[in-house]
Amino acid sequence: MPSYTRTTKIDVDQDTAYAYLSKAENLPEYFPRITEVTRKNGSEVNTTAVIEPPGEPEQKVHGTAWFKTDDDARKVEWGSEGSNHYHGELDFDPDGDDASTLRLTLSTESDHPGIEESIDETLATISAKLTEGS
Repeated sequence: MPSYTRTTKIDVDQDTAYAYLSKAENLPEYFPRITEVTRKNGSEVNTTAVIEPPGEPEQKVHGTAWFKTDDDARKVEWGSEGSNHYHGELDFDPDGDDASTLRLTLSTESDHPGIEESIDETLATISAKLTEGS
């Protein structure tokens, strides 16, 4: 299964970054195409996203996914059931007193054109959101 990993340094401490990114309801603020997340029971969430299949008009899709956090490890994981086995994770490493290195990994069995660019866009948006709030 292909995995895509990118890292970026963010100018906020690990605790601040984790506090923001560990809330599922913040996903639409930084993940391209996700427009709504509603928490259900436990780690289950309902999602709404806008996708652009090649050669087709833009489509709004609804789904159920999971979103898990590990406070001790400062790790966020998410995914959805289905044939593409899509899942991802964010983890953080301290980088001095007031900075962190954020690592985002996505794994999927589907070929998504532009996935690497989407990861880069996500990391840039996270960095901007976190630094504007600090």
